[in-house]
Amino acid sequence: MTRTTSLFVAGLIAGLASPAVAQQPAVAPGAYRTLPAVSLYGGPAPTPADWPGRVPGPVEEVATQNGGVLFNITEPSYTAFIPDAARNTRTAVVIAPGGGFRQLSIDSEGNRVAVWLAERGIASFVVKYRLVQQTGPNFSMMARMQDMPMNVAGAPAVEDTLKTLALVRERADEYGIDPAKVVAIGFSAGAHAVAMAALATDVAARPDFVAPIYGGPFGGIPPIPAADAADKLPPIFLAMAQDDPLVGDDVRAFYAELFAKGYRPETHLYMSGGHGFGMNERRHTSDHFIDQFYDWLRVQGLTQKPGDPDMRPAPGRGFGPGGPGGPAGGRRGGGPGRGQ
Repeated sequence: MTRTTSLFVAGLIAGLASPAVAQQPAVAPGAYRTLPAVSLYGGPAPTPADWPGRVPGPVEEVATQNGGVLFNITEPSYTAFIPDAARNTRTAVVIAPGGGFRQLSIDSEGNRVAVWLAERGIASFVVKYRLVQQTGPNFSMMARMQDMPMNVAGAPAVEDTLKTLALVRERADEYGIDPAKVVAIGFSAGAHAVAMAALATDVAARPDFVAPIYGGPFGGIPPIPAADAADKLPPIFLAMAQDDPLVGDDVRAFYAELFAKGYRPETHLYMSGGHGFGMNERRHTSDHFIDQFYDWLRVQGLTQKPGDPDMRPAPGRGFGPGGPGGPAGGRRGGGPGRGQ
């Protein structure tokens, strides 16, 4: 096992042991409703027979005792958290939890993020994507971590994230959201999934805004279009702790490549916080990533309800074209904050 793989596994295990203290200011109860899970494919998932994440024979999905972490997901789905109509901003956030593509941190990097956002009027959709399969009563996640490169292990997760984005947009009227205001946020392995979704060849399939948290494209950065190209990437939010031993090089390389192509992603490099902080309170400044993510959404014009005052920055106060938002216009057009 390589040192990087060992550190990645150790970080995942440490993340499970973190205090499960929700970082949520008091809000009115009953501000959202949770809908039944939606199967992504309405039947067997299109997992290639030769994908090395398969194992012979059937596998059973299992969870930790408190249900906070899942293993052996073979039937992908998403769960919607829909805000009450009186709070609805018509913004949607698709959430991809992390876990090295061998487990899914569905609580600290999924459901608790969704609740926090839904209580503030943002419809949220937690992706339960396919994982590398593990069998036997004493299956070893460490052993499976060395079986294949991360980008190969994560290929089904990327596909499931893109499928969720498509279904959320198709059902926009049902969910009360604007199909041109769809954000994707992902954590660690989930950050790879949302970053790759933002880099999808099919521009219309990409999220309108993307937030890879302590992660990014693993296994090499695909070609990135220039910031003034017709197929430019959506606005980007990045966050990581600088003492993260697992993904620091990947995130810094991704940022450097984005910057070189003319992008200016919102970037938060916390002094400390380690890997996998999610919604766990660790008494570091990284505890506040969700507040800063929300403020970034505000600057993009995504946090106010229809009819509310425009909360975006006033134009002309920055030094670049168009003020703080940068060049105007973007992929889907007609919406707020499409420049990067």
